[in-house]
Amino acid sequence: MDQPDVEKLELFLSCRSLNDLDTFTVSDPYIIMYIQNNQKCMSLFLFQLGFEHGRTEKIDNNLNPNFTKSMTLEYHFEVQQHLRFEVYHYVDERESKLIGRVDSTLSAIVGSKDQLLSLLIYDEQNKKGGIIIIRVDQVKDCSDQVTLQLRGSKIIETRFWFWRSTNPFLRFYRLRKDDPNPVLVYETEYVLNNVNPVWQPIVCKAQKLCNGDYQMPIKIELWDYRTSGKHVFIGETEASLEELKNGDNQRQFVNKSNKSNGNKVVGILQVTNFILNKKASFMDFLQGGLQLNLLVAIDFTGSNKNIDDITSLHYQDPRGSPSLYEQAITSVGDILINYDYDKKVPVYGFGCKPKLTVFNTKDTLHCFPLNDNPDDPEVYGLEGIVKVYKDTIHKLVFDGPTYLHPVISHAMLQANDIKDAQQENYLILLILTDGQTNDIQITINDVVASSHLPLSIIIVGIGNADFKLMEILNNNDLSMVDSKGNKSQRDLVQFVPFNKYNGDAKLLSREVLKELPDQVVEYMELTNQAPKPAKVMKFSQQTYNSKKQSQQQIQNQQQKQPRQSQQFQDWPQQQTSLVNLMTDDDAQSQKRLSGGMGVNVLSQGMAQTGFLQRIISEVPNQQNSQFYQANRFNSQN
Repeated sequence: MDQPDVEKLELFLSCRSLNDLDTFTVSDPYIIMYIQNNQKCMSLFLFQLGFEHGRTEKIDNNLNPNFTKSMTLEYHFEVQQHLRFEVYHYVDERESKLIGRVDSTLSAIVGSKDQLLSLLIYDEQNKKGGIIIIRVDQVKDCSDQVTLQLRGSKIIETRFWFWRSTNPFLRFYRLRKDDPNPVLVYETEYVLNNVNPVWQPIVCKAQKLCNGDYQMPIKIELWDYRTSGKHVFIGETEASLEELKNGDNQRQFVNKSNKSNGNKVVGILQVTNFILNKKASFMDFLQGGLQLNLLVAIDFTGSNKNIDDITSLHYQDPRGSPSLYEQAITSVGDILINYDYDKKVPVYGFGCKPKLTVFNTKDTLHCFPLNDNPDDPEVYGLEGIVKVYKDTIHKLVFDGPTYLHPVISHAMLQANDIKDAQQENYLILLILTDGQTNDIQITINDVVASSHLPLSIIIVGIGNADFKLMEILNNNDLSMVDSKGNKSQRDLVQFVPFNKYNGDAKLLSREVLKELPDQVVEYMELTNQAPKPAKVMKFSQQTYNSKKQSQQQIQNQQQKQPRQSQQFQDWPQQQTSLVNLMTDDDAQSQKRLSGGMGVNVLSQGMAQTGFLQRIISEVPNQQNSQFYQANRFNSQN
């Protein structure tokens, strides 16, 4: 039987008559939406587990907020999809107060009149907290991007005497045919004390403004910003993207609500720049030959506890039950391995003292090949990742602290080589770790520096540790700044707490992959790369036999033991090769970053010869424990 088509729906949220929980002004509300992961269980406890689907922006001093950030989710007609909406008053970074919550279903929202549902919300004492209004619209497939530069002129002043002026800002609403309920979809910043304002350029998807319908009228409202939250309406106008595209670039704001003045002109809106880009999609790049490559790094620090301890996250159960790390490797790896074009995956360990053949040291290493083969750290497929994990874990002495910089730096070197060679590859670094990183600032520096590299980082948090610092790396609002004030140019990190989604493969898959397509497209746009024409593959029996033979060669190669060489035997004593990886001089660090690691091209087998020139370890330093030391091996070439 054919599977039913899955539609995407967009939920727009508003509130009315919210309780005021602010002491001095009024509440600063925002909404969190949860989606149930198990249709057989509907309970408060389930939602308290934290299956958060998304949250709106915070709106200051407003008991009747209209939120511009919408929620998008898949609609399955045959499934009852339970939702919870919680409305909070924001106090500070550490505290928010619940105004009220309500449970509903997606089918109830879709089936309501005009696809608009109003519900009462109640606080923890079951007292009425206000009303939430949920509006649903079907998402049209449109990846085009709109850039608008707007300016105003001759805007009337709404204040008098010493306060005479206006702080104008704009609100954009979708106007659907035969629908009296406009939907707020965008809001600009306000310009202080200016009746001839120039607003920041608007860059967003056409789907956001008009849901891909370029003839749809868009209502543009002009408001005067007030710090009290009681903004003053000035006037409105309408335009479609089709009209703006065709050069109709001036509109008059009129105030229709002031009947005594008729349709009095209260200002002019000018479109000084309009660009409509046919934005390429993730699939466009894949069809044009882009190949994704997965790298895996596993945390073996002491905080995971010894593998014989039943509470260890790496616990090796004699009965064969998988550890939490193995569960995460299997669940997340099974998702990502499908996107790796050749299924050959380098696997690294960090935060421990390996007792292997080649890597046998008393020093803590923070990036070493888990298969003990520096010339070829790859394994084949998900089975290979699990096997090398289980085969090696008994030969590791867990230590610490937790440093992410070495493995990220290692991935950056490979990504830099890909970029320099102009290859059609994009790296995905999967890091599995149990807690906070002890080098958060240099990790932030790495993320910012990776903006122009073909690299995404997925961090999976194992266990129940406090992962708040990891959330900083998500950088969804592009606010991340490195130690020298450089701002991140794109979002390239996704943090996923494994325990939050363990047991629900579909939800886990959605969370792991939800940002990756956009991250790839954003990198391509940032580096001015367009997708190439789709490649037509001719499949023959000869192609099949060649691929099968190649896979067999890889499996045979993995069964070989790495050779012991003199250059690795005396590795711990090579003090002259130790270099500092963490200095205050970022320029010097970047020079080192771009210089080492003779990495060959990924399409030739992910760097076969001299792959691991830089093996990173921590050298104890009583004066500065944050400093890293690295052992740089000489290439056999």
